[in-house]
Amino acid sequence: MMEITSARPTDGDAQAPPLRRAGAIIGRLSSFRPRLAHASLIVAGVVAVKSFQMSFAALHQLSIRNLVPPDLASNVPVAIDGLVVGSIIATASFRQWSAGWWYSTVLFVLSTLLSIAGNVQYAYEIGGGAVAMIIYAGMPLTMLFAVHLTLMLWQRGKQVAAERAANLEAAQPEADLAATQPEADLEATRLEADSSASQDLERSPEPFAVRQPRLYPLESIGPGPSRGQTAGVGSQHRSVSPDGVERPQVSTTAAQM
Repeated sequence: MMEITSARPTDGDAQAPPLRRAGAIIGRLSSFRPRLAHASLIVAGVVAVKSFQMSFAALHQLSIRNLVPPDLASNVPVAIDGLVVGSIIATASFRQWSAGWWYSTVLFVLSTLLSIAGNVQYAYEIGGGAVAMIIYAGMPLTMLFAVHLTLMLWQRGKQVAAERAANLEAAQPEADLAATQPEADLEATRLEADSSASQDLERSPEPFAVRQPRLYPLESIGPGPSRGQTAGVGSQHRSVSPDGVERPQVSTTAAQM
């Protein structure tokens, strides 16, 4: 009798992928080791955020002073400084000296100049002097340099990880070869021993060679058959022994016996 089971996954099956994902995240966090590059990345990120905050406030107040509605004034710094950050990230994603790289480079240069001009104008409108203008003009530049440094550190981290993975992949065949080398040496030694043993057997004579018996022909006496043949009934033959003594042999027939 066939049993019909439900195809819906159980609670354990539904919870398996999230648990597996959580285990992978925990494993990555446990294997994380902080380095100097991570500290520099954090510092560059903090500098970029703070400089963006200063530039945002200056452009926001400049927009309000120049008859932009207060509820829309935040769009101006977001558009200008956001374009600076987005274009500099785009330059890192395109291949150098390509059309996209040139376009993003020109775009982030123009947006940076526009942000500097807005910050300097705000410092002038609030009655600041040369020092105030330099401070406000330095905020977009600081943000630009911090974002660029963050991208360089990020790419450097990816390059180091790729080099480490390549070194591990290159070291794996060498480890496998080193592990199989003793077996290959043993096999070569065994083959060499078998070859030398077979050569020794071919060169040495047979130790138990079968000796072929020596045959001596019978000699007939008197007239009759030729030497080495029987002469018929009652014929007498002489055989020569190995020591040279002739011994007579008499052949009889069944009738004589």
